[in-house]
Amino acid sequence: METALHLLAECRFTRRIWDHIALWVQEPLLKHSNWRIANTAFEWWINITTTAGTPWKALRSLALLIMWVLWNERNARIFNRKESSFISVIGKIKEEVSAWIAAGARPLGVLLLRD
Repeated sequence: METALHLLAECRFTRRIWDHIALWVQEPLLKHSNWRIANTAFEWWINITTTAGTPWKALRSLALLIMWVLWNERNARIFNRKESSFISVIGKIKEEVSAWIAAGARPLGVLLLRD
C-alpha cells in the first residue's frame, strides 16, 4: 500500500530527489540520511522544516514545492503511464523554484543565495 510518507520520503526515487536538492541548496537537513524517524508524512515534514537555525519559511516553501512536483510525477506514472527521468524531475523542481522566486517567494530566494 502506498502511503503519503512512502511517496514523499521513503521511496528510493524520492530520496534521490531530496538528496540532490539538499546538495543544490546546501541544506543538509533535506538529505534523507539526516532525517529523524517519522510515522506520518506530517511528522516527517515538521521534522525536516523545523530546526533551530534554519530558514523555516524557505524550507517549508521548498518542501511543499518538491512534494507538489513528486505528486504530479506520481499521478503521471499511475494515470497516464508516463514516467519522467530523474534529471527531468530535478529540472521541473528547479524551474518551479525559479518561478516561485520570480513571483515573490523571497525567503526561497534567500535560501538559494546564502553562502
